[in-house]
Amino acid sequence: MERYGGQRHAMTGVILAGGQNRRMGGQSKALLMYEGDTFLARQLAELGSLCADLLVVTQEPERYEAVVHAFSGGATVRIIPDLQPGRGPLAGFQAAMRAASYEELWIVGCDMPWVDAKAAKALSELRSSVDVDAAVAKIDGRLHPLHGVYLKSCLPEVERLLAADDLRLMRLLDSVTLQVADESFLERKGISKGFIRNVNDPDEYERLTSK
Repeated sequence: MERYGGQRHAMTGVILAGGQNRRMGGQSKALLMYEGDTFLARQLAELGSLCADLLVVTQEPERYEAVVHAFSGGATVRIIPDLQPGRGPLAGFQAAMRAASYEELWIVGCDMPWVDAKAAKALSELRSSVDVDAAVAKIDGRLHPLHGVYLKSCLPEVERLLAADDLRLMRLLDSVTLQVADESFLERKGISKGFIRNVNDPDEYERLTSK
């Protein structure tokens, strides 16, 4: 798989796999199969093509150790726990930002089989060009924080929101300096907007695999 600029970037790739998967009947979305690989294996390969450091955030490391150990990319992969289990993606952000080896993080949800390194690289360049804390895409009128690029400088705000029991990722986006990549930006970069698609429940998974 392509490495951007001939080498991996000084960036930490993060896969949030700490959810309880209620809508999937408890089945781990990270371990769903698509085109011969688990979602997690696909994501490790894609994030590992861009990032020198990879984190899987989960309270159930034993579920994912086999996939992580089978990963043959050059990036280092660590499995780490939430510091505040059961408090949603924002707690995963906290754990990742505390553990990340690099200042910049590309963070994705584990239910996204089409994560895209080209999109993440474009978001990173956009964020850097205007010197802000984060960059996310806005597609079909919605912001998509779970395929976004963030700096560790967001951590104090993440922890403030957790302390206030305000667990919404949109509140984080409201509270940090943010650059939004709209659909015209993605089109100019030749990036398909399918990278933000996720699989939430058995019906969506059935539609995915029956094509």
